[in-house]
Amino acid sequence: MTTAPNSSTLTQQQCRIAARLVSGASHATIASQVRLSVKAVRGHLRATRKKMGCPGSSPAVLVHALLTTREVPPPGGIGPAPDFTEHHRKVIQAIAQHTSMKDIGTAIGVGEADVRTEIHAVRAMAHAYNPAHLVGLAHKWGILGAAQPSRPTDAAAWMPGRPW
Repeated sequence: MTTAPNSSTLTQQQCRIAARLVSGASHATIASQVRLSVKAVRGHLRATRKKMGCPGSSPAVLVHALLTTREVPPPGGIGPAPDFTEHHRKVIQAIAQHTSMKDIGTAIGVGEADVRTEIHAVRAMAHAYNPAHLVGLAHKWGILGAAQPSRPTDAAAWMPGRPW
């Protein structure tokens, strides 16, 4: 679970990195795109988690916090939401709110051993690269919070306080 975000806003570099995380990029891909080391990307994400009030959280929980507070735009270039069942939506919500497999399993009513299978099934339906991307897509589709307005295609160019 997240706590209230720190009143500090993200730096430009943290926003650039976070926008790529929301779009499903791995740490290595982000590092290549922003011309930093993977270690530096991890450091920026650690600082971002702290500023967002969710230190130690999974990337998916961080993405949910970033999109809920509108620190970065949701991923772009996607079609309509798949025909998710109520259970699928519950899985997405659990991924967005919990870091551990045990807590996700408790939230969706399955054993810890079956959580990865559940997450994989929903990710496959959504064509999501990873759980963080799934949460980003869910925000875009209005499954988590209100549907987000469209934005420029270059998420790296978006800045906080500027409409997308």
